[in-house]
Amino acid sequence: FRMSPYSIGASMSDTLTKRYALDINGMITDGALELTISYSNKMFMKKSIKKLADLLQEGLREILAHCVGKELPELTPSDLSFQGLTAGELDHIVEQTANAGELENIYSLTPMQKGILFHGLMEPQSGAYFEQATFDLQGSFQVEAFAESLNQLVDRHQIFRTNFYSGWNEQPLQVVYRHKHAGFRFEDVRSMEQGEQDA
Repeated sequence: FRMSPYSIGASMSDTLTKRYALDINGMITDGALELTISYSNKMFMKKSIKKLADLLQEGLREILAHCVGKELPELTPSDLSFQGLTAGELDHIVEQTANAGELENIYSLTPMQKGILFHGLMEPQSGAYFEQATFDLQGSFQVEAFAESLNQLVDRHQIFRTNFYSGWNEQPLQVVYRHKHAGFRFEDVRSMEQGEQDA
């Protein structure tokens, strides 16, 4: 489907009683924002609406210039999956988590995640929900390729770039970072004695 180049005609009768004295509709077509202002000529003069349209256009251009002038993108509450944050609260979270990386998104916790977090905070020494595996590899091991594959996996899946954040209204949130390294560390212990290796 695509937009028809032909006029659809009037979308409503000129004699229809308007529900609102001023009505602004917007649509993006072919990458361009188009706004239509409908108004009651019994309440507004044409020059007033023209002034409103000019101010609206000027304001939108200022916003665009501000956004284009930024070196790095800035999140706003409307960019996030989690709803309910104010701009000030988002700025506070961004500031508090800046040392971990650039924030990409925020989600609420699922009920299961809340349960896991609760038990983790109640019993920090517990091994519950902590998974660890050991593998014996045969043949050559390319350390750089393995490390890069882990980083690609982290880049692909948000869950590997997510931390819990508990500083918002006593409600824990999932904070997703735009970039995060896998934290891979390689240590060659083949030259050690068996006891040292086991330790």
